[in-house]
Amino acid sequence: MNGMLEILSIGSGLSLQDAGRIGWRRFGVPSGGAMDQRSMALANTLLGNPREAPVLEIAQQGARFKVLQDVWLAVAGADFCGALPSGTAIPIRAGEVLSFDQKAVGLYAYLAVPGGFRSAKWLGSAATDLRNGMGHGLKKDDCLEAQLLLPNVSIRNIARRTSNEAQDHIQADAAHFKLYPGPQHETFSVQVRQQFIQNSWKVSAQSDRTGYRLEGEPLKVPKSIPSEPVLPGSFQVPGNGQPIITMVDGPTVGGYAKIAVLPASDLARLAQCAPGTNLTFSWLD
Repeated sequence: MNGMLEILSIGSGLSLQDAGRIGWRRFGVPSGGAMDQRSMALANTLLGNPREAPVLEIAQQGARFKVLQDVWLAVAGADFCGALPSGTAIPIRAGEVLSFDQKAVGLYAYLAVPGGFRSAKWLGSAATDLRNGMGHGLKKDDCLEAQLLLPNVSIRNIARRTSNEAQDHIQADAAHFKLYPGPQHETFSVQVRQQFIQNSWKVSAQSDRTGYRLEGEPLKVPKSIPSEPVLPGSFQVPGNGQPIITMVDGPTVGGYAKIAVLPASDLARLAQCAPGTNLTFSWLD
């Protein structure tokens, strides 16, 4: 099958992602995959794909694509493309150019094609993790192929498919999360634990798929601990007292004390918190 999309610009960030590498963390391999798995699944569902089929993860604005063949495309997540609104699937004619340059709430958009994007797999996943040598770095002029010519759902006499699933996990400016106490919660003083909860924290511009750095009043740090397993959503506190939330491409082990852990069900919502977002926390009962 010939290419369906030509990359004209990768913008702020562009990669092929899927549900990630399940079962490899014990070997030191991060799970990876889409930062916002909820939006990835929605984009795929609009076209009748398996929820975990490979999609394009588009970080912030600037990505541009030329459509090489008539094709149905779906987008979910941040609403960066005026011609293809988030939460919809529509047919696009060959020759059209799609620009993801619209300012919108959120950090990641997900573009799906029928059957998912065709890609080689590393340890059973097409997810891109260049730090660990898995996946292909996408660049201008690359052409991407779809697994199918048409969606695996009825499109007869249908101009578009629209999801009725609210994308209310994408929030503007501020967000609140409830957290579990971390493995080293008790090694932080009562005053530090209160400070962590009572203060507001800002997502740093020095954040990426490995971890979200938080900026705020530094926490007093307990002694280092022997390296131990680290899960996505762990709040590690390094020597500067500024917490780092481990994300899907983050390390599988670490030696910083962990004051809190985010429930896995909230990882998609956190992933959509762009730099500058103010975060507040409370403890789960």
